[in-house]
Amino acid sequence: MYDYILNGGLYVKPDFFDVEDFLIMKDDLDELEYNKTYQPSGVYYGNRLQAFPCYELSYNKFKNKTLNILKDVLKKDILDLNIFARKTIMSEVKQSKSYDKYGFIHRDVNENEKPLIAGMMYFDQSHDGGTAFFRNHWDKVPDINIGAFPNRMIMYSGHRWHAPAIDYTFEERKTLSFFITIGSE
Repeated sequence: MYDYILNGGLYVKPDFFDVEDFLIMKDDLDELEYNKTYQPSGVYYGNRLQAFPCYELSYNKFKNKTLNILKDVLKKDILDLNIFARKTIMSEVKQSKSYDKYGFIHRDVNENEKPLIAGMMYFDQSHDGGTAFFRNHWDKVPDINIGAFPNRMIMYSGHRWHAPAIDYTFEERKTLSFFITIGSE
């Protein structure tokens, strides 16, 4: 699975967490005190509305369980796992420069950087929302769009161009973002 993902494949897993854990996470995400930020991070913009505005917080409550699930799926030792709870408020996105069907098209790592596997897990259901994947950053239409569905996990190469697919019928969008570094071979 690891090689498949690094070579451009997408891993899509419904019911990634057991129902009890998922419902605890869902409740947690409603109660967290998020930090204001934007995506893609690491790039300076004049203010967060010049990028894709969101709120974020490291979320480690189920990190050990998540590590075990991911090790089983990827069949690799995981060197590092970062999990972020993210909340996007649609009224802010409408004010931003990324007001479009798709947020900023970006990669999580540059071509010459060490491979990284990224993942998203959704809490809402939306065939228009989710994550869109592009062949090139200048494409206007994605190659594929994975719709949001509660407790659905997707994993993809951090080198792959992607963007949030926005469903403006929701007031907020909550997700978990995963960044997985595999140990050396």
